Amino acid sequence: RATRRRGAEAQTRAPARVSARAANAMFGLGQLRSPTWHVPIPFLTGEDRPDAALWREHLANRHRMGRELRARGVRDVPWSSFDRALGVAMTCFTFGLWIVSGAGTIAMFALGGAWTRAIVAAYAIASLFSARRFSQRVYDYCAALEVGERNGWGLIVKGDVDCAREAHIFCSHPHGLFCAGVSLNLILSRRGLDAVRARSIRLFVHSLLASVFPVVKDWLRTLGFQPCTAAHMRRALDAGLNAAIVPGGVKEVVWSGRVDRERLYLKNVFGFCKLALQTGAPLVPVYTFGESLSVGPDWLPFFESRRRLSYLLDAPIRYLSLTQRWLLPFPNGRLVTVVGAPLAVGERTENPTRRQVGELHARYCAALLELIESTKEEAGYGSQVTELV
Repeated sequence: RATRRRGAEAQTRAPARVSARAANAMFGLGQLRSPTWHVPIPFLTGEDRPDAALWREHLANRHRMGRELRARGVRDVPWSSFDRALGVAMTCFTFGLWIVSGAGTIAMFALGGAWTRAIVAAYAIASLFSARRFSQRVYDYCAALEVGERNGWGLIVKGDVDCAREAHIFCSHPHGLFCAGVSLNLILSRRGLDAVRARSIRLFVHSLLASVFPVVKDWLRTLGFQPCTAAHMRRALDAGLNAAIVPGGVKEVVWSGRVDRERLYLKNVFGFCKLALQTGAPLVPVYTFGESLSVGPDWLPFFESRRRLSYLLDAPIRYLSLTQRWLLPFPNGRLVTVVGAPLAVGERTENPTRRQVGELHARYCAALLELIESTKEEAGYGSQVTELV
């Protein structure tokens, strides 16, 4: 009797399963990934498209991240531990400000009253004369949270980098939207800093973020982030500080979200090589697998037009969602940061020739591509194709 009852229940449930499959096929619900990707278009994830090889690999690594967390006995929720919750809150606060601070400032000036404008202006003027200083104590506390490791990300160090002996220039690729991998796996990670024998690494970001936009600039300055200008970088390296830069800059942001292959904006970027020759600081290639798709794919049309406009304005122009992992501004995916061997540049050359800069650039590009190809299997992106643009 029990067997007959189970059989009858199975027959009752069968049509429901068929209906669910039909609905998935009709509306694309089977492609929805939890937590929701890229609101407000979560159903258009598009991993079944023939040209979405990189996107499919990114999703596979997301599932791998979940399995690895479960194997460690960790629930994939921000509150699985106090330190993890604190680290996620810090990251969401930083990346949220990264996005809304500029727009908020413009909106306050455009829509606010006289008092609002006066307060914002006074804040900006005061900041010019009393810029927030780097706090080693706050930096160390944030690094101890190990946000990357606690959330399933990874770090692979292939080269012998000794920042205790001399200052290095860490060149991070790709930019993505937040430079999250290099920030949370290396710069703000005690484990990462110990691996390269560094006490701190100063990340150089867009000048608007570090000097103009309110609140976010003060927080970033506290963490040691500085405006990405030649003068600031030269000053830091001459003082013996380690520097981290993103050579692709905002022009590389528009390439994030491409689903077929990885594209790095590097062919015509030479300034970081000139800086290395002028300071004698070794160049360290750093690459983060999963960074460019960590906030989802960019399916918007007219990509070529948007790319040209982005290059012209030197500003990122791409679709952006404020909700990624857990519907929070936290990058979604398994981000694995790989640190390569440093490239020695020899003695300082105050005025390097174009030939010297070009030769170093060619060496660096070759070293970066070799680093990516030699580690992509270990990082979980075995079929990734990388192209320099």
